[in-house]
Amino acid sequence: MKIGRSILVRLASVLTGAIMFALITTLPAQAASYYRVYIGSNYAGVGADREWVEVCDMERDGNGVYALFYVKHGGYAGKVGDGNGSSAGCGNARFSGTIIGVELCEDQLTGPLCDYWPVPS
Repeated sequence: MKIGRSILVRLASVLTGAIMFALITTLPAQAASYYRVYIGSNYAGVGADREWVEVCDMERDGNGVYALFYVKHGGYAGKVGDGNGSSAGCGNARFSGTIIGVELCEDQLTGPLCDYWPVPS
């Protein structure tokens, strides 16, 4: 039995669509909706659930990076740093409560440089 070219093209399109759908639906929620704040290339991120957070040191400058997180109806929730510096991987944590603010800091020779951002609802 001979299969026509148009049938093979349709089959390839359907298979590609199915694979793409499977990949997209297996991504974590943080990848789907994610809020980031930056100091230079360093960043802190808050996941779509507003409980999962990460802090990433992306600059090979020897300056440590950390963030302070604040929750609704509770204030200060905790501090998360990138313990391995600019090497691969980031620091992350999960807080109970809705994250409403993040203060990202970079340790510098003159002291920490910090900026605060409210997390959009």
